[in-house]
Amino acid sequence: MKEDIHSIACQCQTIINKQIKVSHNKIIDKRCGVIYTDYDINGDIKLLETNLLALVENIKVKYPTISQLLQKHIDQYDNDKIIHLSAIEAIVDCIVSLEKKDVNSKRIFISHSSKNKDIIEKFVDYILQLGIGIKAEDIFCTSIEEMGVKNGEDIRKHIQTNIQNVDYAFLIISKKYKASEICINEMGAVWAYDNKVRLYLLPDVNFNKIGWLCDTRKAEMINSSIALDALHKEMIEYFGLPDKEIWSRQREAFLKYINNIK
Repeated sequence: MKEDIHSIACQCQTIINKQIKVSHNKIIDKRCGVIYTDYDINGDIKLLETNLLALVENIKVKYPTISQLLQKHIDQYDNDKIIHLSAIEAIVDCIVSLEKKDVNSKRIFISHSSKNKDIIEKFVDYILQLGIGIKAEDIFCTSIEEMGVKNGEDIRKHIQTNIQNVDYAFLIISKKYKASEICINEMGAVWAYDNKVRLYLLPDVNFNKIGWLCDTRKAEMINSSIALDALHKEMIEYFGLPDKEIWSRQREAFLKYINNIK
């Protein structure tokens, strides 16, 4: 099971800052009066290496270039310890910064018509939560009470904030979605922030009827087992989640529900 990238990076950062000590030693060459600076690195280097290798493995999908660079500095550490340790420290700090999120931000935003609430609830329950393993607190969905806007909050500001910070945005297109000005505005905001957008069509629309709304080459029918399996594979890799044995059962439960809608 892959771990949370931010947690591993923070662990590496803590080890570097608190358990690794770099001492500067002055060496005087009496023959020519030159002073050289040498460095000693002390601490649990093995522990640091173990955590760094875990970090390399966990960022391969999300940050492939950074993963390769970090591995390179780990491999070459013995050749020039101070240079490569400094580079490793800078890379770890960068990853911590990249992965740091507002505690209130979400990882997934679902743009949909509130009139399709029943379908969206089943998609969230069967596919995202039970099937893939996404936590409820990481999903922003306005029609589901515990995942939407709380009383007293500015709904427009709240939606804008969550669209801006998410990792993935799902656009669930239906006839009712197309007829909603709010939904079309949400779609525009999603495209503007250039999130990882996933387009799914409900059974009451097809590729020929979505027209200008989106690029049909990037859209999938939500009742396609192939499309859902592809989503499952992509998200467990991206978020570092375990591949649950119950995935097929949850997918089939969702498909049975949506294919029986009249």
